[in-house]
Amino acid sequence: MMPDIVQDSWTIIVKEWREWCCIRARVGWSALFLLIVTWSFAAPHLLGSFAVGAYLVPVLWAALPVTLAGVMIIDSIAGERERQTLETLLASRLSERAIVLGKVVAITLLGWLLLAFAALPGIVRQALTPGVTSVAPATIAAIVFGVITPAVLLIVLAGALITLYTSSMRFALLLTIALAGFLILGATVLVIGWSPQSDGAIGSDMAPLIISAASLTALDSALLGWLFIAVQSKRLLAIG
Repeated sequence: MMPDIVQDSWTIIVKEWREWCCIRARVGWSALFLLIVTWSFAAPHLLGSFAVGAYLVPVLWAALPVTLAGVMIIDSIAGERERQTLETLLASRLSERAIVLGKVVAITLLGWLLLAFAALPGIVRQALTPGVTSVAPATIAAIVFGVITPAVLLIVLAGALITLYTSSMRFALLLTIALAGFLILGATVLVIGWSPQSDGAIGSDMAPLIISAASLTALDSALLGWLFIAVQSKRLLAIG
């Protein structure tokens, strides 16, 4: 069973990536990646004058990848349902779980790629330019790749679940964007509240990062299990 679902999910992953990488979309993707990289360099300068600005930089780096990942999972499932192409997939030999899992993995990988483009240029620049920020680049990297990467998976899984229980693509999109905004706002509030308690030495105490990463990973596991249980053809097609 497991090898079959992995192979079938890989078929969906390849399908999704081929659709995104079509010739007409390359200019748009190039412009998007250029915008993200530019923002990666600009964010530390824009927030440098604030007391906790250095700690908010990873949150701003994550804002666009998290939101885009949520939007894309809605388009991939609910959008394909409204375009009436999802029925063709369901009529194939691929199982419902393999189809949804493939879409989730494909979009999560894309979200992580966008996150890497959003964060790595800024992290490398901070590492090569001492004094640019009061936070060690290693701490910033731990926040980005330890805490934000499971947050990207979280929004993708949540978006997939929303599409299963919501027949309208517009409403599903609204809920997912609202959830992404809630995650970003919540992270901002936590960072602002965490900084004064640490007396500006957040990097010396990694416990909050470890707790956050573990909590998000556990939540991701719970949502993935829920998704596997909830996936049914009638829910994918919004029947009943």
